[in-house]
This record gives sequence, structure tokens and C-alpha cells, in this order.
Amino acid sequence: MLNIWRISWRNSTRRKKRFFFTLAAMVMGVAVMTAMLVADKTTEDVFTYYEQMYVADADYWILSDDHTFSENTAEEVAVHSEVNETLHVLDKQAFFELEEERPRNERSVRITGVSDFSSSLLKLPVAEGSLEDEGVILPEPVARLLGKGVGDSVRFAELGELEVSAIVEYVQILASPSDWEGAQSAGFRVMVPLDVLQEWTGLNGEISYMRFQTEGDGEELFLNLQEQFQGSSTFVQPVVADDRQSNDISGLYTFFYLIAALAIIISGFIVFNMIYTSVIERQKEFAIMKSLGYLQTSVSKLVLIEVLLLATIAVVIGVPFGVWIGDLFMMALLSVFAFDMVYSLNWAIPAMISATAGFVFPILFSLVPIYHAGKTSILLTLKGETSKGIYSNKSPLRFGVGLALLVFVFVDYPISYIAILAGVILLFPFVLTVISHLFRPVLTHVFGFGGTLAVQNLQNQIGRNANTSAILAVGIAVILLLGAAVDSAPDGYEREIRSTYGGDVRISSESPWSEENISALEAYEEVKEVHKLAEATPITWKTVNGDHRQFSVLSVSSGNASLYDHPDYTLNNKLVEQPSVLLGNRAFDEWGGEIGESIVMNTPDGKQELEVIGNVTTSHYSGYVAFMEEGHMDEAFGWEGSFDLLLTLEEGSHSFPPRVWDDFGHHLSGVETVEDEIRSTTSAISEMYSLIYVLMIMMIGLASIGTANTILMNTVERTSEISTMRAIGFTVSQVKRMILAEGLLIGITGVVGGVMTGVLLIFTASRSDLMEGFLIFHIPVSYVLIAVMTGLVFSQLASWSAASHASNIKLQSSLKEG
Repeated sequence: MLNIWRISWRNSTRRKKRFFFTLAAMVMGVAVMTAMLVADKTTEDVFTYYEQMYVADADYWILSDDHTFSENTAEEVAVHSEVNETLHVLDKQAFFELEEERPRNERSVRITGVSDFSSSLLKLPVAEGSLEDEGVILPEPVARLLGKGVGDSVRFAELGELEVSAIVEYVQILASPSDWEGAQSAGFRVMVPLDVLQEWTGLNGEISYMRFQTEGDGEELFLNLQEQFQGSSTFVQPVVADDRQSNDISGLYTFFYLIAALAIIISGFIVFNMIYTSVIERQKEFAIMKSLGYLQTSVSKLVLIEVLLLATIAVVIGVPFGVWIGDLFMMALLSVFAFDMVYSLNWAIPAMISATAGFVFPILFSLVPIYHAGKTSILLTLKGETSKGIYSNKSPLRFGVGLALLVFVFVDYPISYIAILAGVILLFPFVLTVISHLFRPVLTHVFGFGGTLAVQNLQNQIGRNANTSAILAVGIAVILLLGAAVDSAPDGYEREIRSTYGGDVRISSESPWSEENISALEAYEEVKEVHKLAEATPITWKTVNGDHRQFSVLSVSSGNASLYDHPDYTLNNKLVEQPSVLLGNRAFDEWGGEIGESIVMNTPDGKQELEVIGNVTTSHYSGYVAFMEEGHMDEAFGWEGSFDLLLTLEEGSHSFPPRVWDDFGHHLSGVETVEDEIRSTTSAISEMYSLIYVLMIMMIGLASIGTANTILMNTVERTSEISTMRAIGFTVSQVKRMILAEGLLIGITGVVGGVMTGVLLIFTASRSDLMEGFLIFHIPVSYVLIAVMTGLVFSQLASWSAASHASNIKLQSSLKEG
């Protein structure tokens, strides 16, 4: 048994350069797959970690639709035998008092008063200081921006002054902007002891909410409290770990899987090329082995072991390398987000999956050549009638099937993309032939007679060379599709936000807006219309599978500007007829039911089953939201307060008057313009450009390893032919130019085919209902230029190794062997 492994090892390393290039491709494929899976799992863990940190050990909380309620109500719940621990919290809007002059909106800060910093119902990752000390707690970005450390004093305008007792890492409850530009539209957040904040604000005995932990599931107590609070301003909700309103990252996971699959498939194609060529070269060897008594299975086993040896080395090197790349990728990825998030690399399961794929995919791609090796005919091979394999296949059937698969360009279904790529791969021998003839005059002009020979040489091994070009084309096409999506998404989001935001400005308050307040705002010359907006949050509900989720419910009315986009305008009338809801698209998908069925919600008036009359497109919370008619929301749903206003500005007004902070600053909690929403939504996408560029270069680099391997195989097979050319007068320089021309032609075909395939994929995606108008048909010019330049340069670098090999061929010895 040991002997067969040694034989396989010698066979694998017989062609050392080919062995190196194939191994490099396999290592790269495993590494990229590992990196993407590590990024996927780690990203998922990061958001789960912060979800759980937000939830802490709390099971339920009591809130109010009037901003605050009496602590006496909370104490009545706290003494219940099922309640283990409670945490009282008060939120109050204020302003930093700074030494430097800053506009009032940039100094806005939400102060959260907490009854016990060390409670298990509150998770605060301390970076500096101690939670035991009674002082103000700052998140790291705020501490850096204010230049404050532990022991320094922070002063709040018209309230008081307190020393910094601790600085904490990112946590959702204290999410704050990290620069003054961000502070223009998003306020800072800090924590202080509850009694201090109550004394400062005069809200003694008042809190905004209470969290509590129960024995067991607490379901009976929850139902009792729902009934007890019915009709009052307070209500009870389960604490649910669900941050889908603030994190829409499902597309990111798809992106990771796509790149991982692309990398391992490209490396699989390269393995297929190498193993099949090796089998064709060794047909005489296999025939002799079979004539000496080797069985078909023995020959196939020999080749299989060669693949396993390569796969083992690739996995051993590629997995640790991929984990390291994944760590670098996570640092780059998390820098895209506005907050300083920490992460712990989740590499174990991705490493196992990648290791498994590192063995399975090379074997799968090698099954045909392994079978072909075992089926070698003794008689035909010894007579000299060796098979040329599938590489010579340019049958009309292949051409017809390839064209037929391209019809999927007009089919709106996810499988269409796979069908298009399969069709392109089938057509590539014909594409290579056409491009060879088109570029033949150019190659002849640039490389001389070597260019003409390069075209002929590629045709002699059309299948192998076409597969190599196809590998490059597929990598370029998929990355171009991703690039087009990243390019188009900001415009798509901007159109959706402007059409469904409901106005030009949204202002939020800590107390319900009175008619007097509204009239004062309407008197602003810049303001055209003012509409109330009620947002009931947090509202928990159940999916069809019984899982708890959480979102906001927004009020709509016939007078308001639309908060959603849907072609069926009768939905507004249906909302008025009876208490019912419209779900945003993401919420509808997560719910899992059908239109006309009922969704179970824990409303301020208790558990209710509300009919879902439609799903709509909206920019609010990326579609993870529900809508209800404002009258029903007040009476049937139980949410009375309206803390938000939507303002439409007069045409030509490009900014909202800063004096609103002076006029309403005592209860104003936030001002957001539609431009602010567009900027915050699209900024993370724009930061993805650099990552797409890096991935494009990695994919083209991986495909170029295949090009190097193919050109080298072509050169080694023609050693005798090249020696004869040298003997009749060809110079070393002419031979080099011939091989460089072959590499250039493979690169040109891959780049041209990749761009054309990418255009087909972009066209298909732009017509897809799944994209919902977020990807318009346009060619991402910057990505195309990078693809063309990188593809051609890498192809020339790849063919340089083969050209160097050809120049080192020993003329006399190779002619003797020939």
C-alpha cells in the first residue's frame, strides 16, 4: 500500500512546475473559501453577540407610550414572586456644555439613567474605569471626541456636572457618532446613575422603562400584566434578541458564499485540466501497466491517490492561510460600519467545511480523468492510436446546448445565473476560435510569425485552452455583477428613500406634539406641510413558525405623504375599514405567512391577531416594519402618543432651519433629513468598493494560475516540436514571443468573454423582480477597466514562466527524445 502512495507522489511531482502551479491554485481556492466562511461566521457572531448584549439576562420589560411612567407601577411588578431581578431606566435628552463653540444639534446627547450599572440585565464591556463608581459612563467614540478620560468632568447644559467613572466599548444602547459630522444628524449617548438624572430633571419617581427577569418562562405573569395594563399608558413586552431593523446584512452572507463557491470551483477546474492532461500524457504507461496485470480499478486508484496527495497538501497549507486572510478581511469589513465593533474569530467550523471541500471538489472534478485513465485501451494505445479525450470536442450539440442555456437571460429565477455561466463555458471553444481569428493579424503584427503559430497551437488543444479562458471569464463576470450591484445600490436606495420617507425632515420629541407646537412649525417659511407620525416600538410578534421577533409599527393616514410604495392603492382603504396591518417586504418574508392570514402581535392593548392585507416596499428600517391606520392604532392597537413629525419643505429649501433646536430643544430628541437617511444607508455600501476590487484581483489571480499551468502544459507537450523549430532557425526570443502570444490570447479571450458574460448577468439581474429596481442595467466601467488590465497583465505574467521553460530546453537531448 505504501508503495502505491510513493508511486503516486513521484507521478505528481514529475512535472515540478505543473505540480507547483496546480498546488498553488488549490491552496488559493481553499484559502479564499476558508476566508469567506470565516468572515461569514464571524460576522454572524458579531451581530449575535451585540444582540445578546442588548438583551442581557432580561426576559420582559414594562414601557409607556407616554415616554415615562411612575416607579410605583414598576415596584408593584418587582414584588411579584416570579420576578428575580429588575432594572429601572430613565431616558432624557440634553446637551453637552463644551469649551469650544458647537451648534446645539451637534451637542445633542441622550442621557440614560440606570438604577444599577452592575445588574445582570445590563451588559457593558468596560474598556477603562469601573462600573462600581457613581459617575458618567462614556462610550469610546464619545470619550475620544470629547477628549475625556476616567476622572475628567463632563458638563450637561442646564443640568449638572459629573466625573467620568468608566469608558465602555461599543454597545447598542450607547451607539454614538464618532465625529462631529455624524453628530449633526445623530445624537450622542451616555449613562449616569438613575437618581442623579431624576434629580437633575425633576422627574423624581419617574422612569422610561423597567426590565425584569423571571423564574421559568414567566408566561403566566406576562399574560396577567397584559390584562392589567390594558387601557393604560403602560404596556409589557418580552425582551427579544432581534436587530433586523438596524442590521440588514442578509445580502452580505450571500456575497460570502458566492465568493467561496467561485474560488473552490475555479481551483477545481484547474485541477481538472492538470489531471486530464496528465492522464492523456500517460496513456502508454497505463496500457503497459494493464498489460502486466493491473486492473482498471488499480489504475484509477493510482490517479485518485495523486489527487488526494495534492488535496492534502492544499488543505494543510490553505486552511491556516485562509484563517489569516479571514482575519484581515474582518478588520476591513467591520471598519465599514460606523461603530467600533470587536470580534472573536470563528474559524473552527469554517476550517472543517473548507477542509472537506478541499478534498471533495478536486475529487469531483477529477472523476472523469480518473475514469478515463482506468478505461485506457491496451491495444489502441500500443498501436499508437491514443485518445485525445474531450478536449477536441467542438460538436454542434455542445454549441446548441450552450446557446439554449443563454435563453435563461430572459428567465427571472435564481437558477438562471448558473444556467448562463454553464452556457458560456460550453460555448468557450467557439469563442476562443472566433477571437483567435479576429486577433490573428494583431498578434502577427506584434509577435511576428510567433503570433501566427500561437493561434495554431491554441487550436490544437482547443478544449483545454478554452476551459482556462472560461475560468478567467467566470471569475470576471461574477465580480462585475457584484460591482454593478454595489454601484447601483446607492441610487436604488436613494430612489426608494425619497419616495417612501414621507417628507423631507423627521423630527422626534420626548413628549407628544401639541397642536400649538405644530402650528409653530407650520409658521416657518421653509415648511410646507407637517404631519404627525406615531411609531409604536418595540412591538413583539410571532412568525408562522412560532419564533418571537420585534419591530416598529408606523401610523399612516390619507393625508400623510406615502411611507411605502405599492401599486395597489386600495390598500389604504382596506387599512381604514378594520384594524389590519401592512408589512414591509423583509418583515413579510420573516413572518412567513400569506396575505389574508393573521399575524400575532403583543400590542399595548394585549395580544392581538391582525390581518395582513399586503406587503409593501419601504425604506423605513429596510422594510422590517409594519403599518397601521392611525385611527386604529390609537383605539384598537392601544398606542396613543405621537412623538414624531414629518415635515415637507417648500420647493427650493435645501436645509432645515437650525433654530428648531432653540425653539424646541427642551424636549427635542432628534432631527433627521431625508439626505441624512440616504447618507447613512448608502455610506456602508460605498465603502465596499475597495473590498470588491481586492476580491476581483484575487479571483483573476487565481484564474491566472490556471493560465500559467495550461501554457506550461502546452509547452512541455511540445518540447520536441520547439526543439525542431530551434534546429531549423527559430531563436530563443521568437519561441518566447510565441508562448507569450498564446498567454495573451487566452487572457484576451477570458477578459472579453468575462466582460460579455458579466453584461449578460447584469442584464438578467436588472430585469429581476428580486432586485426590486436596486440594480439598473449599467456597465461598471471602473471594474471593467480593472478586470481588463489585471486579466491581461496576469495572463502575461502567467505565460512568462512557460516561456522561460521553453528557452531552457536542451536542444540536443530533446531531439534525441523526440
